[in-house]
Amino acid sequence: MADGQQPEAVDASADAGDQPTPASDEQAEQADGTVRQELKRGRIAAIQGEDVFVDLPGVDGKSQGVVPLTQFDRSPRIGSIMDFVVVRHDAEEGLTILSREGAVAHTNWEQLRRGSVTRARVIGTNKGGLELEILGGIKAFMPASQVDLHHIGDLEPLVGQKLEAIVQEIDHRAKRLVLSRREYLHQQRETLGRKLWAKIEVGQTIEGTISTVTEYGAFVDLGGAEGLLHISDMAYGHIEKPSELVSVGQKVTVKVLKLDVERRRIGLGLKQAQPDPWEGLADRMKVGDQLTVRVVRIAAFGAFVELEPGLEALLPISEVSWRRVHSPAEVVQEGETIRVAVLQMDMDKRRISVSLKQAMPDPWLGAEHTYAKDSLVEGTVLATTDFGAFVELGNGVEGLVHISELADRRIKKVAEILKVGDVNKFRVLDVDEENRKIRLSLKAVEPTQLKPHTRPRSHDEDHRDSRHSHPVETPLPKLKWDQPLKGGLDL
Repeated sequence: MADGQQPEAVDASADAGDQPTPASDEQAEQADGTVRQELKRGRIAAIQGEDVFVDLPGVDGKSQGVVPLTQFDRSPRIGSIMDFVVVRHDAEEGLTILSREGAVAHTNWEQLRRGSVTRARVIGTNKGGLELEILGGIKAFMPASQVDLHHIGDLEPLVGQKLEAIVQEIDHRAKRLVLSRREYLHQQRETLGRKLWAKIEVGQTIEGTISTVTEYGAFVDLGGAEGLLHISDMAYGHIEKPSELVSVGQKVTVKVLKLDVERRRIGLGLKQAQPDPWEGLADRMKVGDQLTVRVVRIAAFGAFVELEPGLEALLPISEVSWRRVHSPAEVVQEGETIRVAVLQMDMDKRRISVSLKQAMPDPWLGAEHTYAKDSLVEGTVLATTDFGAFVELGNGVEGLVHISELADRRIKKVAEILKVGDVNKFRVLDVDEENRKIRLSLKAVEPTQLKPHTRPRSHDEDHRDSRHSHPVETPLPKLKWDQPLKGGLDL
């Protein structure tokens, strides 16, 4: 060191943030009964090869010590002051053999206190948690329950990472150290929470991370507090499960919808932070427009189709086809792309209905000519009722044959003559194209088709019916009075 050079501050080059503590040159027994090693404070004088020479103050002047260069994270600066542990004295060489590692470890143990914050590197895992090492090579342990605010199943990915933690337990005598990152994160969360609640407001757009996904929504970590993102506020379109849209660890931008300061509750919206597909919809779409849409789901009463991202409409079952269908699945399937016409738009209630059949040619157009009056047509029985049967004549065109038009004789049930699925010829009695009605007759067709489900009558049946063809007088029953008549007369 050059003459007149001012002493430099204690060097922290070996361990960042390590501030050496003044130590006595003599060995001393600590309060916990352990023997503290002899410490020397010296100044780096020179570096020669793999040796670092240190000037040590003494009673009779300076002495010199030597320490291996390998004990430093990087080459120390000439003139910097550090603490060392005296390993032994070499009288022949006139040198004091020193160790830097022991001094750093000793200093760190001196600084560690229960509740203090330290930084540790994960060096391994075991059945109970993490194995760590803090500055100076001090080994520590972190139980699995103390690794994070939430349970972490696989700890292996943490190996090699540096974690901030709080000293939870410390035993100087046994050199045992237990750390808690959970407690550290909890303290940080409380600090961030106070800052968050001081500035958060309804209507704000804020960044967060999905921490938990449930059946009814998801919780978003806002950094100091969690907010609830309900499933109804996730998307403008319908979703069955929140997991379809978000997952744990996903970064999201949400809008603050509700605040309950007393109960520390925050209501969030994901769709509210995105463009509203209903804005300006009246300028982009009107009743009668034909659109190409995608079927997103099917219900008993119809199907839901996606008009635009986040914008859905209902396709009622009555608008799926011109013909009669029992389920929308008979015509459309989920994921299928179809062409529909816009039927109704309710901007206030945010409801749109569309029609698939209205986007196709109307089979009733020209029905008066296609199914002319008195013509014979072939049809399939679709359904039977007490008053007649509905017959499909073409794609979506139905006619009704009344029970009185099934046969020349009187019948009690339609099923005596027609059953669902029967294919017959019918006579067209009347066509009302405007009201979409066609009246049919089966008895007006050739005799061979009048009674498709009856068998030939026998001679005995004809004779039996002839006996009842004329009215038969039947004597009135004789009245029997069990009680006397009132009114003063006795009969």
